[in-house]
Amino acid sequence: MKIKKLKVTENLRRFISIPLVGLVMATSFSGCSGKTKPTEIVAENYDEKEFSIGEHIISIEIDDPTLEKIQYEYHKGYKAVGISTEAHGQYSYNFGKAHMLYVNEYPVKCRPTYQRDEEMLYTDFGTPVDYVEKETKSSHDWKEFNVGEHIISIPLEESYIDNFQITSHDGYEPIGIATSSYGKYSNISGGGCILYTNTQKVKCLKDDDSDNYTSFGIPVEDTKSLQK
Repeated sequence: MKIKKLKVTENLRRFISIPLVGLVMATSFSGCSGKTKPTEIVAENYDEKEFSIGEHIISIEIDDPTLEKIQYEYHKGYKAVGISTEAHGQYSYNFGKAHMLYVNEYPVKCRPTYQRDEEMLYTDFGTPVDYVEKETKSSHDWKEFNVGEHIISIPLEESYIDNFQITSHDGYEPIGIATSSYGKYSNISGGGCILYTNTQKVKCLKDDDSDNYTSFGIPVEDTKSLQK
């Protein structure tokens, strides 16, 4: 018995294509939805993992860096390498999120903090291996910071123009820039910041209204004992 061929008319072709397109779109979106949401776990229940230098890279959420100067905590064995910020709003500025990027400059041992399917995620700072803390001096009003320990962000004053010049500071280097914008019909500057870290040992004055050190310090030389 011969099977008759189905004659597909233009109307029938359109009718068939509609659900097929919907199926393709649904499949595409489900395929692009990304990985499953990670589940927080108890770190103490898992063994440590050692990361070699440069292998443990983490992004840490921070406060809005576009409004005022901020000092960030130094974490032993890690160095800050970048910063980001975002804003939203049709007619007025609303802060979204901001992050600091860190990478380990010493081997570190970490315990997992989240699990996604069979994958372990290490989102907290680890413990550095063979890390030797260098001595610093301090008083009630000032404090010394070793190289890489004084991390501050300074809000941009001229983020509304396309190009702008960044101020240099002795003993420091800029390691990141972050800008944001908002607006329904056009991009309105939401401000930005420059991230600095010290490349020399520096002596910093404490802020008047807090225990932070958000101003640039003065480079100092390490005291070395004279050898005969």
